[in-house]
Amino acid sequence: MENIYEFTLNKKVKKQVETKRTSKDGEEETVLSNRTVNSPVKFIIKKPTRRLADEAELFYSIELSKGIKMGIVTKAMLIKKYADNGGALTEEESRQLLKSVKKLHDLENEYKLIEGTKNKAEKKRSEEILVEIVTLKRELQDLESSLQSVYQHTADAKAEQKTLLWYAINLSKMIGEDGESQDFFEGLDFEEKLEDLYNKYETEEGFDFEAASTICRVVGYWFYNQEAKPEKIKEFIENGGQ
Repeated sequence: MENIYEFTLNKKVKKQVETKRTSKDGEEETVLSNRTVNSPVKFIIKKPTRRLADEAELFYSIELSKGIKMGIVTKAMLIKKYADNGGALTEEESRQLLKSVKKLHDLENEYKLIEGTKNKAEKKRSEEILVEIVTLKRELQDLESSLQSVYQHTADAKAEQKTLLWYAINLSKMIGEDGESQDFFEGLDFEEKLEDLYNKYETEEGFDFEAASTICRVVGYWFYNQEAKPEKIKEFIENGGQ
């Protein structure tokens, strides 16, 4: 399966190290000693399968529904409120934002219907839709940039943030010394793994923090720029995720 990104971090581990020395009798002998050494650990961020992407969409819908039931307003509700009251955005910006949100929703639904088809015409259309979706998301990001402090508290934003963590947990793998992939975030289910992600991230230093932080930044960049190549992601990470 194609990977979104790969990176390697050094982890300090204690290992038994063999050293040679000459005994008092003049004979060479092997001595084992415990030493802390840097051991390279490889991480991969997998590209999601269609099935995993469907699961992510369902997860987002469930989280959005939870937020609405808790009384948290949606972006559409907030935008309409601003449009009616003439606040935050100009009337023209409000109209454009509402149109863009609706268009994005329609495009995503159309894409789901024809994605993966073998029909050449529909396959071409699905590629065109994907480009439109990416472009529209960027336009929405630009239009909403002045309102992020408000929108980050909407049901949509909270569901999206949780979905990013869901992707981080489900797409990331750590490669062991035996070459086998294994989960980096520990737990029997998503909630336990999410708790482990928070614990690793909140250390704010060391191997676990650096790995969790890099995984989350890679997934976030990929989520909003799904056509980005590994070299662009590497540039983003090396620039401190800016």
